[in-house]
Amino acid sequence: MRFLPLGPALTLVASLTLVLLLVLPAAAGPDDRLDRLDGMGAADAYRLALELEAAGERDLAAKAYARVIDQEPEHRAARRALGYEQVGDRWLRGDALLRARGLIHHAGRWMTAQEFAEATRPAREAAEQKAGEQRVLALLGAIANGDAEEQQAARRRMALEDDRFKLAPLARALRCNPPALRVYVAEELARLDDPLAVPALLKRAVHDPDEQVRIAVVEALREIGEPSTVHPLGRALDSRYADVRVRAAEALGRLGDEVGAAYLIKKWEARSGDFPRVYFSQVRQISYIQDFDVEVAQTSFIADPVVGVLQAGVVQSMKILATEQTFSTVERVAYENALGNLSGQELGGNVRAWSRWWRENEEQLLEQRALRMERQAETD
Repeated sequence: MRFLPLGPALTLVASLTLVLLLVLPAAAGPDDRLDRLDGMGAADAYRLALELEAAGERDLAAKAYARVIDQEPEHRAARRALGYEQVGDRWLRGDALLRARGLIHHAGRWMTAQEFAEATRPAREAAEQKAGEQRVLALLGAIANGDAEEQQAARRRMALEDDRFKLAPLARALRCNPPALRVYVAEELARLDDPLAVPALLKRAVHDPDEQVRIAVVEALREIGEPSTVHPLGRALDSRYADVRVRAAEALGRLGDEVGAAYLIKKWEARSGDFPRVYFSQVRQISYIQDFDVEVAQTSFIADPVVGVLQAGVVQSMKILATEQTFSTVERVAYENALGNLSGQELGGNVRAWSRWWRENEEQLLEQRALRMERQAETD
């Protein structure tokens, strides 16, 4: 490879540079005209803006449009080119224009009033629900602890509250004293006629120590008329606690659901039903020698004793009445009364009679129940 001397090489580069400068035309940069923009009129500035926009120089064109607006504020084309819209007697753009259109900025975006209402509805409704429930709780406190006049005023104000605020506070108040408050709460829940109140009412039906409260609670369950109410009460008959079983039986009798009779009879038979009769014997046995069986041989004899047995004692016929003492003394009475309420019959404490009654009337009673449920569903 051969290299040119330094001097000729520099001469060649300078010559090429001069040739390029002569060949390439001088670029007429837009900045040259922008330097004169401050002295332009609206028409010249608008022409320059159009040329710059056509050349793709949008930022520079925006400056020219701004000069047009400075010279002629009502220049519609320049305003629109910069994103302005006329609202009334004002030219607006950006956030001000969106607000003027009625849009609302929420959660990082612009939305219509309807979209804003939908987006904020859960939070709004939650706040409204909380405030309403707090008012209901305050009124319940006045009913529980106020004097007669305050209680009457609180009841009147409670009647004016929206029902949707009442369910949760009333369900909570079912666990509060005094019993008179719980009776009032049960009556209010019956008036609400909301199936969502059933679980709270069921708990008080078998756990509340006050009989008047339990009566009011079951009456509320009757008023609501949820078909599945009878089944939790039927399962409560299997509780390990006798008082819960008694209260469940009483509730089934007051509820008026024909299926409750089946639960009651089944549990009655399981605990003190038609158990077989058995015999218990207590015997004392005495053995004695009553004689000898003697055999004589040539030189000896053999005497075998004859053993007699005396038995003295008593054989007693027995029947199991119940697997637990509480059933025969307390529960049986509750079962009998409950079945009497459900059937309108007086068959006494003989579970055989009640079983026979159920077998004879089961089909008719279940059809009657189905018709009642259908009428209730149509009414609801």
